[in-house]
Amino acid sequence: MTTRTKKRTVKVAGRHGDPAPEPDDTVEEPAAPVEEPASPPRKRRAPLVFAAVAVVMAALAVWFTVEARDTNAVVAHNTALSDVSGTADAGKQISAALGTLFSYRYDDPARNDRAAKDLLTGAALTQYTRLFGQVRQLAAEQKLVVTSTAVASGVKLLDGDRAALLVFLDQTGTRGDGQRSTGAAQLSVTAERIDGKWRITGMSAA
Repeated sequence: MTTRTKKRTVKVAGRHGDPAPEPDDTVEEPAAPVEEPASPPRKRRAPLVFAAVAVVMAALAVWFTVEARDTNAVVAHNTALSDVSGTADAGKQISAALGTLFSYRYDDPARNDRAAKDLLTGAALTQYTRLFGQVRQLAAEQKLVVTSTAVASGVKLLDGDRAALLVFLDQTGTRGDGQRSTGAAQLSVTAERIDGKWRITGMSAA
């Protein structure tokens, strides 16, 4: 009887004799998983923020949101399908104009001023001049160069000297440190033929 009770007391006494190693093990175990998941997010944030700055220039066309007129109301006769040569000429001239207007060099802002006066008219010219003042500041800070190319266009409406088009632009922006980004823009455009030359009267992001 006494031997059985002694074995039991030995087990109880072990709780008082070895308290130190047990809490040490429990403290060390959660330390490893806390540090591991913290590093991946930090590595991903830097490129995402950096890319966002470059995409600003790739989205230049979205900044320029001149309100397009309701072309369904102003066009009485649509000859976009029957007048093949007239439709092709409008699409070619206006696509080239958009590529020029939305290409930009930080070291040659006067080029866009000349292009705007030559290719825009009315409210479109006023809005373009105002909004590209913001672009100049950003471009100078980051030494940005933007190249825009019209990759597709469709003449929706053609009525004599008035036209409405949908134009798709591809854009590439390059910063002074060599970093590049690409983007695309879709524009709804209205234009008017003045002295045989198509000039843009309104644009909106489509």
